[in-house]
Amino acid sequence: MEHRRFGLRRILFVLLLLLMLGLLALYIFNSPKEMILRFGVRNSFVLTFFIAAIGAFTSMTKFSAYPMVIAMVAGGLNYLLVGLVAGLGLAAGDVLFFLFGYSARDLAGYRSRKKLERILTRIQKLRTITVQVLIFIYIACTPLPNNLLSGSLAFTGYPFRKAAIPLILGDIAFCTLVAWLAYKGISLV
Repeated sequence: MEHRRFGLRRILFVLLLLLMLGLLALYIFNSPKEMILRFGVRNSFVLTFFIAAIGAFTSMTKFSAYPMVIAMVAGGLNYLLVGLVAGLGLAAGDVLFFLFGYSARDLAGYRSRKKLERILTRIQKLRTITVQVLIFIYIACTPLPNNLLSGSLAFTGYPFRKAAIPLILGDIAFCTLVAWLAYKGISLV
C-alpha cells in the first residue's frame, strides 16, 4: 500500500513539473497579449483560476499565481476581474488544503493529538473575530504560503466555518493588490 502511494506521489510530481515547465515555456515564448489572443478572454480567466487553485494546493505557496496575474493584466484584462478570479482560485486551493489537513488529523498519533488539542484550546481562548482578523492579515498582507496557516488550523481542528471567510477574502484582497500593482506598473511604462 505504501509503495503504491509513493508511486502515485512520483507521478503527481512529474505531472506538476511538466505543468510548471509548460507554463514557463508559455511565458517565455509568448507575450501576455499573445496569450490573451490565443486563449481568449474567457478562457484566460478560467486558466487564471485553475493555475491559482493548483498552485495554492500543490506547491505550498501562492507564488505560481503571481506570474499568471501579472501576465493577464499585462495582456489587457481588467485588473479587478483578474484579482477576483485569481483570488477565488487561490481560495479554492486553500479550502482543498484545509480539508486535506482536517482529514489528515485522524492520522496523528495519541501524543500528537494531545498537542493539537492544547493548541486548539489556546486558539479558542481568543475571540473568534481576533482569530479571523489574524487569518485575514496573514493571507492578505504576506506573500508567505497560505497552506502553512490553513493546514495548521485544520490539523488542530479549528472549525472551517470560522476560517473560510477570512481565507477567501484574504486571497481575493492579495491577488487584487498584485493585479493593481501590475496595472499601475504597466501604465508607468
